[in-house]
Amino acid sequence: MSLGNRTSFTTGEKIVTDARYAEQLHPDMEVPEGFAVTIIAKYTNTGRVFYGGTKAEAEAHTANLDIEDYETFYVTNLNKIWIAVEVDEEGVDYKVVQ
Repeated sequence: MSLGNRTSFTTGEKIVTDARYAEQLHPDMEVPEGFAVTIIAKYTNTGRVFYGGTKAEAEAHTANLDIEDYETFYVTNLNKIWIAVEVDEEGVDYKVVQ
């Protein structure tokens, strides 16, 4: 299978309003087959960002990013990634090829 180049990419951010609860990275944005999404902990954060494939996983605080760390995921939709934070109103930037 040849993936080829894509014509565009999308960037955005996810700010988690309440550190007690994980939120989906995006409500519904598809990722083309064979392509990835990268999340980057915002440089303005003062605490860690936690991520998971479910709300419970993100809230368990097992996988984390420090300030400006990044992680790449091969998922079919951005709604498969959940984000939690240590500090209210912090979050991540993301980029995905469309």
